[in-house]
Amino acid sequence: MDHNIAIGMEKERTIKTNSNQTTSFLWEGENVLSTPSMISEMEETCRLIIKESFTSDSEKWDSVGTLVNIKHLAATPVGSKVHFKAKVKSIDGFRILFDVSAFDDLEKIGEGTHERFIINILRFKSKFEDKKRKLNIL
Repeated sequence: MDHNIAIGMEKERTIKTNSNQTTSFLWEGENVLSTPSMISEMEETCRLIIKESFTSDSEKWDSVGTLVNIKHLAATPVGSKVHFKAKVKSIDGFRILFDVSAFDDLEKIGEGTHERFIINILRFKSKFEDKKRKLNIL
């Protein structure tokens, strides 16, 4: 695996929130961006930093989330644009720690840290399939 991941690398991306990313228990109809959806988008922003840093065999490597420590600071309505930022904070072998944040067009809505672990996809899948067999899940 060859990559050029370095401390300080950053990525920003923007999405438009949709009804699949909301809570629906506060009141009837589409309402606010859910915390799990915000975290998912933060994770994807970090994943892309890693994925885009591979210089060879990128189809064999990816990463999985191993830790989230996120604060959801403000509500964001459906249809709003949300801007996600991720920055590599530290690297320890295959373990990468990121600072993450999210903003709508008015304010910061989330912040925290997220850790990802680089995996070999085939090895990961093999271990996963072995676990399914041991659990008798077909």
